[in-house]
Amino acid sequence: MTKLLEAIGQVKTARKEAESIMLARLLLREECLPYGAPEEIIELAEKNKVLLRAAYSLHVPSEIVSKAKNGVAEAFELHNRLTKLFKELGVSFAVLKSFDSLPDVGHDVDLLVPSVSDMRKAQAFLVQNLKARAVGLTHCDKLVGKFSCFIPGYAHDFELYPTVSQMGEVHLDPNRVLTESRRTFIEGSEVFLTSDPDRVLIRVVHAIFRHNFLKLSDILDLLKLIRSCDRRDVLDRIDEAGICDAFLFYLGIISRFLRACDVRNTQFEELRKAADVRFGKSRLGLFQRDRLVLPYRIPIMALFLVFLLKAGREASRRRWRSSLTCLIAPPLKMVDYLVAILRGGVKGGIW
Repeated sequence: MTKLLEAIGQVKTARKEAESIMLARLLLREECLPYGAPEEIIELAEKNKVLLRAAYSLHVPSEIVSKAKNGVAEAFELHNRLTKLFKELGVSFAVLKSFDSLPDVGHDVDLLVPSVSDMRKAQAFLVQNLKARAVGLTHCDKLVGKFSCFIPGYAHDFELYPTVSQMGEVHLDPNRVLTESRRTFIEGSEVFLTSDPDRVLIRVVHAIFRHNFLKLSDILDLLKLIRSCDRRDVLDRIDEAGICDAFLFYLGIISRFLRACDVRNTQFEELRKAADVRFGKSRLGLFQRDRLVLPYRIPIMALFLVFLLKAGREASRRRWRSSLTCLIAPPLKMVDYLVAILRGGVKGGIW
């Protein structure tokens, strides 16, 4: 039972913490092991979406690196094929997070499609023309209107989001996000990315409200993103979303890892100080005394409090429906979490 709880992140052992800090230190300090890393450390890097970034530091075997690179190539191929078709259909979209962690890419390609008519058009095209196989969704994903599927010939799943939310609570205006997105070229592919301040906001929402854990990629990607962001723009987005408590908690987690790895990042420290001045001290500091195990699963009580604080802020803005969804989200998330464990076990993708 202890091994199961350890594997799903509910029991954080000293051994797991030591492995996590070692991996984080190597990447944050750009250091390298003098020998090849054991298999469990390579698996930890993969679980934290940093396998290719850690390949040199860990002396990852070439066959594992090649497999990961092939996965990245497939993700771009899937993105390029479907976004080309969507443009021909007149569907408006922007990419969510999928290519923020390069050279690593996760198991899916996510697009934001705010228009109801565009979402219906895109889903119908995927199912009828490409014979996409729709994936079963959690209770929360059904409520938010997410669509997830597999396209024949691809291992990555393809997901469409009408907004960035756990189950319908309001964090941002998806139409504004889409309007402010920009066209760029990544690895030779045309990609429509959200603005950098929105990418920070979306990362916080996904980690805290949707996934309920932070991967090492979340830490590294935030440190990279804030190099090109105006702090005021980031804090304005956080304030507008009403998630200052979650943001302070997010920064607090990253700060703990930086201290544990003996790393100082001036831009991050300036952002955290500015956030403290703007929003005050974190009310979740009590929950930041656990072991630093990656992926870092947020303590259950902290998660409940984050949603309750968000519910209060939504009520103060008279966004009653959003406030209500924040109140019922935590118990529904627990149900989905338990179902995921029962269906997939330790290796069922609950991370």
